[in-house]
Amino acid sequence: MSDYYLSRLMDNGDLMCISPISSEVAAANNMQLVESYGYFLLRKKAKRRSQDVEILARLPSEDAAFELSKILGLS
Repeated sequence: MSDYYLSRLMDNGDLMCISPISSEVAAANNMQLVESYGYFLLRKKAKRRSQDVEILARLPSEDAAFELSKILGLS
């Protein structure tokens, strides 16, 4: 599976994105390594440090990542 990064800057300055997560993000969210593979819907708050990432959802497949990206207008 190739790694894709789809994102959109929201009106409030937050960045919404669909991408794999780094081991640092997984550790910060108390995830086991096996749980950190695949694609995730993430929000990076405009007013937080750049490494602070909120995981909103884990996507079950690459197809699901692309479908959700269309719905949310991510590119």
